Amino acid sequence: MNFPRLCCCRSTIIKKQICDVIILYILVFGLILPPICYRLPFSLYYSQKLYLWDLSPSVYARQVNNERIAKAEQFFASESVLAHLQENVLHSGNLSNYNTTSNVRTTVAFLTTRRTRSVHPTEEYSPRYLLQTVAAVVQENQPNTQIIICNMDPEPSAHTDAVYLSTFFSMVSRYGNGVNVPNSKLEKEKQDYVYCLRKSLETDPQYVLLLQDDALVVPGSLHVLDYIIRTKVERTRHGWDFTTNNDAKNFLKLYMPEYIQRDFHTVKPKRIAANLAELVGYGLLGGTLLRLLHIVLVEKGQSWTLLSGFFFSSVVCCIIAALVVSRPHLLELRRISKYLYVMLDANDCCLPATLFPRAAAQDLVTFLEGVTCGRGYPVDTAVDGFVKSKGYRQFAVEPNLFRHIGMYSTLHGGENTYLKHFVK
Repeated sequence: MNFPRLCCCRSTIIKKQICDVIILYILVFGLILPPICYRLPFSLYYSQKLYLWDLSPSVYARQVNNERIAKAEQFFASESVLAHLQENVLHSGNLSNYNTTSNVRTTVAFLTTRRTRSVHPTEEYSPRYLLQTVAAVVQENQPNTQIIICNMDPEPSAHTDAVYLSTFFSMVSRYGNGVNVPNSKLEKEKQDYVYCLRKSLETDPQYVLLLQDDALVVPGSLHVLDYIIRTKVERTRHGWDFTTNNDAKNFLKLYMPEYIQRDFHTVKPKRIAANLAELVGYGLLGGTLLRLLHIVLVEKGQSWTLLSGFFFSSVVCCIIAALVVSRPHLLELRRISKYLYVMLDANDCCLPATLFPRAAAQDLVTFLEGVTCGRGYPVDTAVDGFVKSKGYRQFAVEPNLFRHIGMYSTLHGGENTYLKHFVK
C-alpha cells in the first residue's frame, strides 16, 4: 500500500475522531447537563436564581414544609388510619404500658422539642416536623415496631403536636415535674439523648432507631433498612453463603449531610477508595455505552473495535460529568434497587437518624452518662469518642434512608445556613 496514502488516511481518521470527541463534549456539557442540573444544589450548574426565580429559599422551604404538614394532618384524620392504629398492637392507643410489649424488633424513638421561630416582627412560624416524620414512619407499615415520642421540651404540654400524637403512641417527658433544665444547651442535648435511649431500651427491642424530629424517612426506606439488617448486619457474606455475624459492635447512620457525601469530602481512606471506584465505574460504563452508540450511529458498524481514542475520551467525559453532577445526586440512582445500597465508614458528625443494636445502645448510654458535653464537645463528638474508645464501628448507609428537613436548629439560633440544600 502507498505509504503517503496510508498516512493521509490515518490522519483523516484521527481528525474525524477528534471532531466527534469535540461534538460529544459540547453536547454533554453545553446542551444536556445544564437543563438537567441547574436545580441540583451540589452540581456545578446549580443556579438558585434560575430554580427559584425571585422567591427566597426560606419562603420556598416554608411552602414545601406546609405542603407536608397538610398531608400529615390529612393522614392522621383518615378514619382508616385511626382504625389501623387502634388494631395494631405495636402502634395502638396510648401505649403507656409499652414496657410490657413483647416481640419488638425495632423501637423507633423520636427526639423532639418545639422549634417555633419568628419570621416577621409580628409573625411566628412553627414547622411542625414531628407530625410529618411520625406520619411518614407509620406509613412504612413495618411489623414488630414500637414508636415512642421523647418530648424533651422544657414545657412538655406546650408541645402541641407531641401531646396530640400521645393519643396514638407512647410519649415520655423528662421535664415539667420539677426537673431542672441544664444550663448548657449541649449538655441538655446529651442528657435528652441518653434519656430517650434508656426509655427505648425499656421496650426490650433488638434495635433502637433514634430519630431527631426533623429526620424524614424516604418512602420505602424502612424496608430497605430491614434488608440491610438481615444481610449486612446480622449476617455477613462468605463467598455465595451468608453466615451469622456475632459482632454487634457497630451501628448505622442513616443520614449524612449531602455536602459530606460529595466526591472527596472525607478523610476516611475506605470512603476515598470507594468514591474513586465509583468514578471509574461511571467512566467505564458510560464510555462503553457511548462507544457502542458511536459505532452504531456514526461508524455504521464499519468497525466494532471497542478500545479506541473515542472510547478513552468518552471515559474521561463521563468521569468529568459525574464530578459536575456531584456524587449526592448520582447516589439517587441506587434507589432503583435495595441491592444497590452500600455501607461505608461513616464520618464523625451528625446524628439525625441512627440505628443501634440493643447492646450498642446500652454501652452508649453508660458511656454518655460518664461524660459532660459543652462548647467544642457536642453529643456527636462524644459518640465519636465512644466509637474510638470502645472499639465500635459506625457505618453510613448510602444513599440516605432519611432526609433532613430542618430549617431551624435548637442549638444554633436562626435559619439553617445550608438552607439551599433543603430546597430540592
